[in-house]
Amino acid sequence: MEPVIHLSAASLRTAPRKLQEGLIAPSCEACAVESIVSHASEPIKSIEDIYRVSAYFIDNQRYRDNMLFITGINFGLRVSDLLRLKFIDLIDESFCFREVFPILEKKTKNTRKKKRNRYVSINEAVIEAVTLYLEHTPNVTLNDYLFRSESNNGAKSEQPLHRNSVDRILKEAAEALGLNIKVGTHTLRKTFGYHQMLMGGNDPRRLLLLQKIFGHSSAAQTLDYIGITEDEISDAYRDLNLGLRPRPRLLDSTIYEQELTIA
Repeated sequence: MEPVIHLSAASLRTAPRKLQEGLIAPSCEACAVESIVSHASEPIKSIEDIYRVSAYFIDNQRYRDNMLFITGINFGLRVSDLLRLKFIDLIDESFCFREVFPILEKKTKNTRKKKRNRYVSINEAVIEAVTLYLEHTPNVTLNDYLFRSESNNGAKSEQPLHRNSVDRILKEAAEALGLNIKVGTHTLRKTFGYHQMLMGGNDPRRLLLLQKIFGHSSAAQTLDYIGITEDEISDAYRDLNLGLRPRPRLLDSTIYEQELTIA
């Protein structure tokens, strides 16, 4: 006679990661697994999380931090170059946003024999974030740093943010929103690269473009940097499931208890 199994909808939707109590005994001694703890920052892969971070800053009237976040994930610059930007780099003397602006990146300036500019286009998301900041911040001039320090009890400072402040700002937002990723200053640049690849449908030409933008020595280095490689490896392990015994599936999501027969 075929066995009858009673399954709830909740149990069918949930992968069996949690063992039933009593199947295995707890460890009676300390166990150490040899591995390297990774402290590298990760990209924000969820578009919804990107909107949540921006909304968090705006809702708390932190328009500079929103501008920093939006500009960082759309420009893909190293934080050292991002913090050197001034409004005159983005806005011309007639108070119009430029289409594109040149920047001599700090790292490549010091390492390459032949110096060359990188050209960065200004998109609508950046224009919106900068405009929002200016609408809520008086007495800004074209020569001011885009992300100026607010030290001395909020008095105007002629110094840009320190990279440690950027790290603190991003980590604070991630903690407040419960983002389950390692966040750091490289998160901005990696988010730019990750979504460029996704937008390009993981096309090899887009990968070569990103490799050139980032100044990496190989395409593999670029994939590893933006976290695509880790995703693909994880998917390869998770989706293989060789020898997995078939489980009953819920046929009608409106039924919470039903009898399913396994042949």
